[in-house]
Amino acid sequence: DQAHRGMTVAQDGKPFGSVNPLFMKYAPTNGMFSGQGSYGVRSFECFVDACREVNAGTKDAGSFDDGSLATAATTVQGTAILEAGRRSLDADGRPMDILYGEDGHTPVEIRPHEF
Repeated sequence: DQAHRGMTVAQDGKPFGSVNPLFMKYAPTNGMFSGQGSYGVRSFECFVDACREVNAGTKDAGSFDDGSLATAATTVQGTAILEAGRRSLDADGRPMDILYGEDGHTPVEIRPHEF
């Protein structure tokens, strides 16, 4: 559950809360909003900047596959691991194999492990 991350907060006079402590800085600094430095805001800002560069023709979408932005290319391995885990749970804990393409890094198939 990426929204909650297992952290809960209880304060006197406030409802019980479940927060993602790293996504946004909710408490003001000197009475002013100060969440702009948290990763939720920074990642959105990087995405908007990338869109502007692509729209301006100064970069193409593949330019961001260097890890500077979450793209399909930079998240495909993590996504494959999560999908293999889900399939394993659906199959009562049966192990799954992630098969990779010729480059050795790009997942191309997930299938149940054969013993």
